[in-house]
Amino acid sequence: MTSRQTSASGLPAQPGGRVDVSAAALTATIRATRTGGTWAAKYQTHIGGIFDRDIRSWDVAPPPEYFSELARISENQIIWGGNYFDLPPTRCFLVWRKINIPAEGFSMAPIEYAWTSFSGNALYFEASSASSSKEKRFHPTQKPPALYSWIYGLFARPGDKILDTHLGSGSSRLAAYDAGLDFVGFEIDKVYFDLQEARFEQHAAQVSILDTMGPSYYQQEALWDETD
Repeated sequence: MTSRQTSASGLPAQPGGRVDVSAAALTATIRATRTGGTWAAKYQTHIGGIFDRDIRSWDVAPPPEYFSELARISENQIIWGGNYFDLPPTRCFLVWRKINIPAEGFSMAPIEYAWTSFSGNALYFEASSASSSKEKRFHPTQKPPALYSWIYGLFARPGDKILDTHLGSGSSRLAAYDAGLDFVGFEIDKVYFDLQEARFEQHAAQVSILDTMGPSYYQQEALWDETD
């Protein structure tokens, strides 16, 4: 289930008690320390983007009440951008290393950090943040579904419900769908909501087609070669 609602309206209304894992990508932070001036420019209409306004208008920090509500309705939390917020110390933080970005001397950050409520060692994942030839980015902090697949593989159990209060591009939803996890998402911006909805529908249709086709010609050929 995915709803186009604000986080504030969605959290108190969660049905069926608490969710198991909240995988919120809290990219919204205080404007003066987050945007860097031009980080979102390519997603604005005046240079071919999807908006007719500066999208940094939504780049504001959630109030403390948000985090209290998040803890109330979820057993565990994973918060991307947690280094910007007043959160308790944690051993088990996550680091995403963007392998397409140089470690030094580049305008974009080569890593992103997630705070978690789990107990364990810090963990590290490498993946590109660049667009693929099959899919174009439409969100300035869009993460690869593979990152969320890695997270769910580590922390989610069969039957868990995943909550993402800042759905954005919908990558967390795609990975949850592939893993067979129940999912609830919220997105405050209609443009992003509609784009991720179309992205999800396309992904689900492709998965359905692959499920009905069985092994591809090339997979079959490989099997035959092994038996020759």
